Amino acid sequence: MKPLTLIFILVCVLLTHVSSANSTKSNDVAGSWQGTLTITPEKSMDLIFHFKQTSDGYIATIDIPEQQQFGLPFNNMSYINGQISLAMDMAQITYDGTLKDKKIIGTYEQGAFKAPLNLVPAIKTVERQRKVQDVVGDVPYQVEQVQFVNGSGGHKLAGTLTYPKGSIKYTTILLSGSGPTTRDADVFGHKIFAVLADQLTRQGIAVLRYDDRGVGESEGDYANATSEDFASDANAAYQFLREYGKRNFGKIGFVGHSEGGLIGAIATANNAKVDFFVSLAGPGTTGAQIIIDQSYYIQKLRGMDDDKLTKDDKIQKEIINAVVAGISKEALIALLLKHDIPEAQANAQATQLTSPWFQYFVKSDPKIYLTQVDIPMLALNGGLDSQVLPKQNIEGIQQSVKPDLLTTKIYLD
Repeated sequence: MKPLTLIFILVCVLLTHVSSANSTKSNDVAGSWQGTLTITPEKSMDLIFHFKQTSDGYIATIDIPEQQQFGLPFNNMSYINGQISLAMDMAQITYDGTLKDKKIIGTYEQGAFKAPLNLVPAIKTVERQRKVQDVVGDVPYQVEQVQFVNGSGGHKLAGTLTYPKGSIKYTTILLSGSGPTTRDADVFGHKIFAVLADQLTRQGIAVLRYDDRGVGESEGDYANATSEDFASDANAAYQFLREYGKRNFGKIGFVGHSEGGLIGAIATANNAKVDFFVSLAGPGTTGAQIIIDQSYYIQKLRGMDDDKLTKDDKIQKEIINAVVAGISKEALIALLLKHDIPEAQANAQATQLTSPWFQYFVKSDPKIYLTQVDIPMLALNGGLDSQVLPKQNIEGIQQSVKPDLLTTKIYLD
């Protein structure tokens, strides 16, 4: 998607979950299909679609080898009489095509971007490249695949529990950042949480990581969930560990990455039994301020001149403040159009900016929850982070948590 200069949308992993697919008796679309998407005259990208027929119908995923993204699932697929329709709602991606003569002639859309994309049967597929830090072979600890229920939502969550063979003093629950995320936190070919869980468990710390609601093997509605809903899932994970009959998991706490830092703060404030909390690149300022700050910083990194940067920052604040104030979608579209954003793009952005998650996030203030933290807390941020800027967010955390309970560090390289 073409970068925007007038409105910066919070960057998140563009994944979504598989839900139901329409059934059909035909199976001639099943298999792998490849095509090349032309983004600009100078830039194109190979895509590989996978269609699989199940007892409930078809499911579809997409690979983007250049980005080391594999198995990204569409949340909806319809295949009727040769007509194929796919949707990945969280990423605003759709694909519509017609299967004829062993070719799929179709159109790819993402937000305001639209281009033809024709597919042919894939000659070969590309697999994820193994990383040196990947967990392979036998491990010196126990691994269990588990499920637990969020009683307030009634949905099951699925995850992986790793723990040392001996006694357990500490257990961490990993909380993911923005965007639908699997238990392994698959991002650009990396499995961040799988690696972190392995490292911690080798040090004698048990780890529970789980698929976000509505992602992977977990049930629930992701599209309409907010940080508060995810905090409810986090506390369901905590309760599961406390009631798990096989082991005593010792002291249990949350480790939240990015938005997971906000989720962990909310969960901790709502659960007096949590023993510790770790924020990894987590927020210490409001969601609105995070987006305004990151927009300014990224445009500056891109080389925007000072006059244009000042103008752009003023527009960003006007738009985000309007969203915080509860502007309607129609009024927001008008505001975006006023700032010369193309109509299709304005419609797509207004949909995202008025979504339940975004509405909650921009209005959220982690200090409300951090001031209630009465347990040991560790906050770590990276000095080069362009999403959650380290200085102001660490300072926000320091202003909120009692000094004798808080340890902070900004890694400069």
